[in-house]
Amino acid sequence: MTGQRLLLIEDSPTQLLTIRRTLEGEGYSVVGAQTGAEGLARAYNEQPDLIISDVVMSGINGYQLCRLVKHDPDLASTPVILLTKLDGSLDRFWGLKSGADRYIPKEPGFSSLIKAVKELLGEGAARPRLRALGDPSHAPTPEEINSKLNQLLERMLFEFTIVDEVRRIGEDILDLDTISDKLFALLSSILNYLACGLVVNHWRYSTMMIDVSRPAQEASVKAYVSRVAQQLGLPPLKEEVPKSAHLFENALTQPIDTAGHRAGLLVVIPWPNHKYNPGDQKVVRLVCEQLSTLLRLYLSHVRLEQQTVSSH
Repeated sequence: MTGQRLLLIEDSPTQLLTIRRTLEGEGYSVVGAQTGAEGLARAYNEQPDLIISDVVMSGINGYQLCRLVKHDPDLASTPVILLTKLDGSLDRFWGLKSGADRYIPKEPGFSSLIKAVKELLGEGAARPRLRALGDPSHAPTPEEINSKLNQLLERMLFEFTIVDEVRRIGEDILDLDTISDKLFALLSSILNYLACGLVVNHWRYSTMMIDVSRPAQEASVKAYVSRVAQQLGLPPLKEEVPKSAHLFENALTQPIDTAGHRAGLLVVIPWPNHKYNPGDQKVVRLVCEQLSTLLRLYLSHVRLEQQTVSSH
């Protein structure tokens, strides 16, 4: 007997009983739930070793449940298997994009499910997971579950909007001044910063673009960003930068890499005595992920222009 606990979420009583007996026959302890909301409440309360969920359910469906699990620190390390009668390529794609560890069609005997459970729990044994213990005195209410889901959807919409805004920066013209102006306008609308610096790798040298709220700090900001760029292996700056030993504490520093190449660097410097929270840090990471594509296009454009000029 394995002693490992599985949470099975299935809205069909017959399927719930059949799958439960199959898994218990393999030595697992199975906790059942018939709705997504009930399943989430049990997940928070029971802290299972693995979650198996049907996809098509009324209320919170399997995709939504999986996204909520994978975005919640209390549950994120728990493997999730989505089990469904649907087997189209779009359904499989959406299942995996929701964060599911496995997406398995229902079949007689559930042999694929059993194999996946053994594989995922075997992987978990090889890499122990730290899980917070649930509070048995308080299972989340349906209202709390819906609130968590709404927060997740709002956060995902916010992140998608940021991604879309960065992609639109390079729609009109691949010019570094234009790119940096739009980038700083976007970041300043999200983050309250003292200064922001963008460094771009032009192969033999680097170019720095900055946005400083206090002009008197410009020299110090340039010196700091330059030093960070050198530490991260970027070529020397094309322009001469003032020497300064000033250190901006709590600055966010995010390299911009593309295809194994360090394309640049983004540095966001907060106001004195201010510290960015994890949400702010994630915004900077998201922006840089999209900037990597934009800078790749920009640098390819620059290289093509240089080749055109040299050929004439």
